[in-house]
Amino acid sequence: MSSPEGRPLICAVVSLVAGTWLLAAPPASAQAAKPATAVPAAAAPDNRPVVRTTTIPGKGLFKGDQLSDLAKSRLTDLVIDALGLDVEVALVVPTGPWQLDGGGHTDRDLNEARLGAVRKFLTDRGIDPRRIFVESRADAKVAEPRLDVQLIGRQSGN
Repeated sequence: MSSPEGRPLICAVVSLVAGTWLLAAPPASAQAAKPATAVPAAAAPDNRPVVRTTTIPGKGLFKGDQLSDLAKSRLTDLVIDALGLDVEVALVVPTGPWQLDGGGHTDRDLNEARLGAVRKFLTDRGIDPRRIFVESRADAKVAEPRLDVQLIGRQSGN
């Protein structure tokens, strides 16, 4: 079996292991005595892009090179709907059978002056002009021309 000289060493190892185990796991009564505290999880800010869109029929959209009252009303509603957003992109998308740079100013003509009126309206309502982009989707297969305007941004921290 073991020699008398080895007994103190075995006893020391056993007491060391037992002591470490006791320090690592406090008794169940000590764990139950601690009050439970609920730590609220920090709400992560919702940083996903938000898109607000309006579609305005091409017919009656302009009076000459200026926006019609209907167009102003629809764009105003869009800007109001986007309140609280830091607008990163304002996308103006002429869609349908537009005649680009037409000179006759019919309902189907879309020229730089008319697009400028849309840009000016959005800029006057606080949209940074450097964030306004036009993407033409002129397509004769679509029955009627329309103007889609999208405001894309993130919720502001204010």
